[in-house]
Amino acid sequence: MKKIRHSKFKNTGFLFEILTRQITLEVLNGGEEKAKKIVKEFFSGKTELAKELRLINLLINEKYSTESKAEKFIDVVLEAHTKIDYSRLKREKFNLVKSIKENFEINNLLASPVTNYKILASVHKLFEGKKNDILQVKDVFDSKQTIIEHISNATPSLKKKEEKLVEDYQKQEKDLRLLTYKILLETFNKKYTNLNDSQKGLLREYINNITNTSKFGDYFSKQLVSTITELHSLHKNMKDKITKIKLKETINVLKKQKIGKKINDTQVSALMMSYELIKEIKNVNEKKS
Repeated sequence: MKKIRHSKFKNTGFLFEILTRQITLEVLNGGEEKAKKIVKEFFSGKTELAKELRLINLLINEKYSTESKAEKFIDVVLEAHTKIDYSRLKREKFNLVKSIKENFEINNLLASPVTNYKILASVHKLFEGKKNDILQVKDVFDSKQTIIEHISNATPSLKKKEEKLVEDYQKQEKDLRLLTYKILLETFNKKYTNLNDSQKGLLREYINNITNTSKFGDYFSKQLVSTITELHSLHKNMKDKITKIKLKETINVLKKQKIGKKINDTQVSALMMSYELIKEIKNVNEKKS
């Protein structure tokens, strides 16, 4: 039996993820919205890609209390996948990859790590196994088991995290906007409703250099020193006792940050919250003046 070979070029879920990441960068950079146009063309309406993506999202987002229920749900989704026009899907996928190559440096996009890559690969293999009779049984079984374990793990709903949306994206279409937030909300706290230049810059560098940890580490270190200096200045001139305590606590948290080869999400969030505190204090001072 032939083993299923996973290909990023053929994985609808993976291609969609790298495009939504690119949408985020385009919105932040204010440039031409190439990724958004591609998503609208290939994943809107009644395209076979859109149909397959809906099934992929079901297998990624649905949760069940037992493995038996999860397995039954997977079987239902797999049966629904057989209703897709495979020849049309293959043609749409070919044109999608062609469009991505024409607009972006494909190797850079493919190199970007995707947090749920293992699940997306397993879903793709499961779909391939359903429509082909000559594929390795163990390969299909392992992929199905991975998805069963993912679905039967009761994790907090993302809907609660999506209650607050970043203001910069308010004018985007609702469906594309939520897709972009999905990426942002994996990393950042829902507190941020009005990103200032410092926050946008940190977010932009974080996403742009997701594979270049050394460059981002240098950027983060400089921003950390600059922020601590600014917080010290605010603390020195602050008269409000409660705010003074908050500033002191924030300074202590930042000073404890250990800058290694890789900056983690917690460290980035700490700096984002520091930016938020500085922004709040400056807004209050402006109102008083």
